[in-house]
Amino acid sequence: MSNIDQQIQEITSDVDEIKQFISQANRSRVKQFLEVQQRRFETELITLREKKEQTNATTTTEKKPSTTASSTTTTATRSYTKEISLYAWDQSDKFVKMYIQNLDGVGDLPSEQIRCSFENRGFSLEINNLKNINYVFKRGRLLNEIKPEQSSFKVKKDMIILSLAKTESKNWECVFREETKAPEKPLPKMDEGKDPGDSLMQLMKNMYETGDDEMKRTIAKAWTESREKMNTGGGGGGDDLGMPGF
Repeated sequence: MSNIDQQIQEITSDVDEIKQFISQANRSRVKQFLEVQQRRFETELITLREKKEQTNATTTTEKKPSTTASSTTTTATRSYTKEISLYAWDQSDKFVKMYIQNLDGVGDLPSEQIRCSFENRGFSLEINNLKNINYVFKRGRLLNEIKPEQSSFKVKKDMIILSLAKTESKNWECVFREETKAPEKPLPKMDEGKDPGDSLMQLMKNMYETGDDEMKRTIAKAWTESREKMNTGGGGGGDDLGMPGF
């Protein structure tokens, strides 16, 4: 195994492991951090694959298999349409680059079977009859506007790279608006001017009312266990906190 192949294998394993961590993470900040690391590894992986492709091209002079006959054959074969949803991306001061991977054989297609257009807030990519599949990647609502006339795409052996020209040289936190992270709600603070018991009661009530389902279950469980330990009816109850059923 060559050094490049070994690096590709190791980084692929890293990406797979990061994906497992993302699926298990609960905190949005942790997920965002892991997703950034995933994109970095995927970008490095793309670079290595391009390097391997260039190395093979310079060391191999064997003839390429003709695609004319296969194109004629597959044209008559029934095909279906598949929407593209997975991509890797990176950015510089002037461009946001999107890498659409796992398109084995796309580099052998005639140019007329691949079409791509750009708008101020979106783009449309169509790949016709790639091994009996028509791929479509149409998206709007980009995080920021782009320059359609300066945007472009490049076809590689097994991927397509979209270069979206930025209108401003500012950092993009994501590609599409719906991917922006909602700010986390700050935890309520205790009122130091009140009695500690009343202040704690109000704090737990606020946390219960503003928290998600997991937070509510945690508070309700803690309050119920506290009541059971007290083993009296005068220690307050879940109803005082506005927690139905406790």
